[in-house]
Amino acid sequence: MKKILFASLVAAAMMVSCSWDKEQSDILADFDGNVIFTVEPFTFDGDETRASLTNADNNISFAWDKDEAVGIFPIASDANVQTKLTLKDCIDNNATSSFRVAGWTPFYFVMYAAYYPFQNLPIETSCASIPVVMTGQTQDGNASLAHISAGYDYMGAVSGVPTEGDMNFEFKHITSIIMLELTMPDTATWESVTLSNNDGKDVFTTSAMLDVSTGEIASKEKSSEVTLSLKNVCTTETNKTLTLYLSVLPTTTGELTLTAKTSLNKLYGTTIASKNLVEGKAYRITTGELSEMSTGIENGYEWVDLCLPSGLKWATMNVGATSVTDYGKYYAWGETKAYGEEDTSNSTNYSYNSEASYIKTYYDWKTYKWCAGKNKNITKYCTNSKYGTVDNKIILDPEDDAATQNWGGAWRMPTEDDMSELLSNCYLVWTSNYNGSGIAGCIVYAAKSVSDKGEYVIEEEILSDIYSLSDAHIFLPAAGYVRRNMVDAQGKSSSFWTSSLARRTSSYSNNSDAYSFGLDSSWAVDGGEDRCNGNSVRAVCESKGPYILH
Repeated sequence: MKKILFASLVAAAMMVSCSWDKEQSDILADFDGNVIFTVEPFTFDGDETRASLTNADNNISFAWDKDEAVGIFPIASDANVQTKLTLKDCIDNNATSSFRVAGWTPFYFVMYAAYYPFQNLPIETSCASIPVVMTGQTQDGNASLAHISAGYDYMGAVSGVPTEGDMNFEFKHITSIIMLELTMPDTATWESVTLSNNDGKDVFTTSAMLDVSTGEIASKEKSSEVTLSLKNVCTTETNKTLTLYLSVLPTTTGELTLTAKTSLNKLYGTTIASKNLVEGKAYRITTGELSEMSTGIENGYEWVDLCLPSGLKWATMNVGATSVTDYGKYYAWGETKAYGEEDTSNSTNYSYNSEASYIKTYYDWKTYKWCAGKNKNITKYCTNSKYGTVDNKIILDPEDDAATQNWGGAWRMPTEDDMSELLSNCYLVWTSNYNGSGIAGCIVYAAKSVSDKGEYVIEEEILSDIYSLSDAHIFLPAAGYVRRNMVDAQGKSSSFWTSSLARRTSSYSNNSDAYSFGLDSSWAVDGGEDRCNGNSVRAVCESKGPYILH
């Protein structure tokens, strides 16, 4: 483990290359002083206690690893090659530490810039262009600071070379440290913690260039969020507090949402007030118990996070519905107008009413938008010339996606892979009376264990204390379907479209079929069916927020 403060150095130094030619008289061949490194410790914001980065109650301290190195540059217009100084025989000397120079001869009357951690840089790199990368931080174990000392506590210093005496480098931290003390609501193995700006502003610098000679930071890339990955970080019944550390470059964060994710992709979170983060400062953020984060809003419609591996969110109701238990509307595959709705885009295939408008009332190949009267005259989404005009499209375009066109925003119909992910990663329960509404359908729960994933049961088989409606779930009502001009099977089963053509083994050979899945009281089945049929649509999105904290 490193110790950021006051480490002693022995120079195992080598000038990699040098285009800077100096007279021999300009080289301090007889320099016999100490090179002294002084590092100001992090100070907690609003707290006079000095912190030297240790896991003690009121401080944070590190120790240098034996073979670590510091880079040193001469500050001169015609010199841009760094020297590597390897750390050995470390001695803690409280405020200051020094080493005797061996094998390194500084130039006479030249300022030097030093930085940490050392990087193998291209020959032409100058002290004004040291890469700073803040992504990839991973904390191994609760309350561990090793990941920061391993490469995320960037420091820089400038020193002159005297004709006699010592060479002094007063190091400054260019980062801030956020110390998170989180009270977790669940016993779990934790995978990550993310801080996100609530307005979506790019407030976190993820990569930058450091000018060691001036201490200035030039941002290269920014993001609205920063993530700390976790390894071997767990909570138990007797310990539900996590202490986590994140290194960030100075910024004003704005109001943040903190999101913690378990190894089962379950999310918990809270909000954090805006912080003005200053270099060299540590910020202790203590939260109450985090709230479950399972729902959010996208373009006015609510979604649920079912802890799927992809992070995909599923809508709480069908497209065209006004409530969770409402059946919603029925769409042919690739059509954006529903049964009973006016649509003049393919008027020759629609029933004409007394108000001179065309109403979709019939679902068969003669009225289907993307064919010329029969299933082997497909005009769009075709990969096989036996079925029509080949365009090799296998996923609906946004203009033909019922979810995208009716809900907007990031909403879309799920693909075959999205649907398969839902069915294989959730716990499905058929009920005849959802939440006392009298509506039958399938409750799709975020699985609470690996063994529950992909299970499909009827409600009499489930114990009430295992899953309840307070758990993250969606409800798929038994809306039935439309075949020709008949709405059938309402209250008994349902059929949902995806945006994918149906496959036959590894190819899309039968282009008259699109991929769907159906549910009733005894089965959940997926496969292909005629594109001209009228089915329900349940939308999905990749939205990251805003979450609704419950």
